[in-house]
Amino acid sequence: MLEKDILLIINPNASKGRGKKKAQEIKDTFKQFGRQCTVAYTRGPGHAEMLARKGVQYEYRVIIAAGGDGTVNEVLNGIMTSSDPGSVTMGIIPIGRGNDFAWFAGIPFDIRKAVELIISQKSSLVDVGFCKGSGRRDGMYFFNGAGFGFEPAVNFRAMGYRHLNGMPSYIVAFFYILFHFPKPHHVRLTIDGREHELDTQQISVCNGRRMGSAFIMAPKASISDGVFDVMYTTHPFSRFGEILKAVMSFIRGSHVSDRADFDYLNARRVSIEVDGDGIEAHCDGEVFSRRGSSFDIEILPQAIALIHSKEKC
Repeated sequence: MLEKDILLIINPNASKGRGKKKAQEIKDTFKQFGRQCTVAYTRGPGHAEMLARKGVQYEYRVIIAAGGDGTVNEVLNGIMTSSDPGSVTMGIIPIGRGNDFAWFAGIPFDIRKAVELIISQKSSLVDVGFCKGSGRRDGMYFFNGAGFGFEPAVNFRAMGYRHLNGMPSYIVAFFYILFHFPKPHHVRLTIDGREHELDTQQISVCNGRRMGSAFIMAPKASISDGVFDVMYTTHPFSRFGEILKAVMSFIRGSHVSDRADFDYLNARRVSIEVDGDGIEAHCDGEVFSRRGSSFDIEILPQAIALIHSKEKC
């Protein structure tokens, strides 16, 4: 790894506005290991994606996303839509509101340890998801997963809290959505060519295991097996007791053994058609659609080189 081959893309508002201080700490830590990195600060939505795309163009060999799942997602999309995504290794330093993918990928939350991992260059090719449909006809890449229904409703609610961050924002949003649980959507769900027609309140198409900082939606997932782990509720939940039971199952990851209420399977391609007003959808916690009616999701096996701990994935 050459000294000037590292580009650090960081959200200055991450870590409750301490992003710039964290950037200096990260830069100093690289120096302690005899390495230099170029720091690029994001200025708003979409800017990290543009910076990552430019980083590939300027021939950086390692591009690091420092922030939460949103920054990671934008950097991923910038690399994947660049002229030469295979020329870059991606790193992550988790300092954001939500760090679900970093948690699953075994990336340390301690800055020094995360920098050590990046310098070690312990990378491997990992899978990437791609979603096209309502709201994003050009499509959107994702690392962790795409969610439809209950779980994005919690996430979008948490985004709106200005004075809450991390887990507290999700907890408050969770209880709000719990008492305003989404009505069932009538969907045609096609999984690797097999069509299912049902009423459901949650569909998760997962590459990683955890979403929304608390929900273990895909406890059996791997980022290098070439398939999604797909979970959906098989019938509507209406009574508070059964809703609470379902949500607690998501938190524990125990829904995989409950075939009466959930289905859990692997797939390479998933299509969702929604009747009526559409459904809320996210990729890696980022808004894909507020009210979408049609989605196509596919897995791209071994699509990007990622520095991560292989022990957990």
